[in-house]
Amino acid sequence: MMKHKFGIVQGRLTNPPQKKILQYFPPNWIEEIDIAKKNKFSFIEFFKDRKINLSCPFYYDHGFTAVKEVIKIKNFKSYTFCDDYFIGNSILKKKNYKRYFKTISLNLNLIDIKIYILPLFEKSDMNKKNYKKFIKKLREISKILYRHKIKLALETNLEYKSLRNLFSTINHKNTYLVYDSGNRLSKKINVYDEIRNLKKNIIHIHIKDKNFVGENVILGKGKVDFKNLFKALKDINYNKSFAFETNRGKEAIKTMKNNIRFIKKVAKSQGFTI
Repeated sequence: MMKHKFGIVQGRLTNPPQKKILQYFPPNWIEEIDIAKKNKFSFIEFFKDRKINLSCPFYYDHGFTAVKEVIKIKNFKSYTFCDDYFIGNSILKKKNYKRYFKTISLNLNLIDIKIYILPLFEKSDMNKKNYKKFIKKLREISKILYRHKIKLALETNLEYKSLRNLFSTINHKNTYLVYDSGNRLSKKINVYDEIRNLKKNIIHIHIKDKNFVGENVILGKGKVDFKNLFKALKDINYNKSFAFETNRGKEAIKTMKNNIRFIKKVAKSQGFTI
C-alpha cells in the first residue's frame, strides 16, 4: 500500500472502443473497482460525463445509491469526484445552480466523497477576462459544499498570479486547487517554483504527461519535469492525494503498472516517499 492516497481516474483502467478517447466512462465500472483494488489504489476518482450517458450512474439520484451499495460490498473507499458536466455546460449560465449543488452534495455524501473537483475548461473556461464573473458563484458553491463537509477543488489553467488573486478574492477556507502536472506545462512555468508558491492552495494532484503540442502521452514520454515536481512536493511536505489521469497506451492495465513504477522511481530519486 502506498503511503499517500493514490487513485486513478475512472475509465483509465479500461480500454475504450477508440484509442484516442481519454475521458471515457466505462460500462464495466464495477469491474474496474476490482482492478483498482487488486493494484492497491486507494480510490477511483469518479466523474460525471459531460453529456447524459445511460452507463453513468451519476446522472440519477438512484445511481448514487447504487454506487454506495457497490463500494460497500467491494469494501472500497471513494475520495474524489470530478464534475465533467461543467466542461460541456457553462457554469456561468447554469440556472438554479444552488439547487444543483445542494442536491449533488447530498448525493456525494452518500458515497463518502471528500473532494469535489470543478473543472473550469471549455464551456466553463475561466480566464483573466472573465474570472471575476465566477467569484460570486464559486464562493456560494464553496459554502454549500462546506456545509456538507466536502472540499471544493478548482481545476483551471489560470496563470499563477491570477490564481493567487482568485483564491484571495473568493476568500473562503473551503476553496482549493487541483494541480495538474500536464496542464500546467502549457503555461511554460517552473513547476518547482509554482508548487512552492501555491502550496497552501493545493489539495489534490492530477498526474499526467504531455508533449509541447498538448497531447496526453505515456508518463516519461512527454515534457513534464517530474523530478522538480516531486522535489517541490518534498520541500512543502505534501501529504495529500494524487490521481493518475494518464494515457492508457496500448493496454490500459499494463500501462498503469508501468506508470506506478515510473512515479515511484522518480519520487524516490527526489527523496519523496510514496
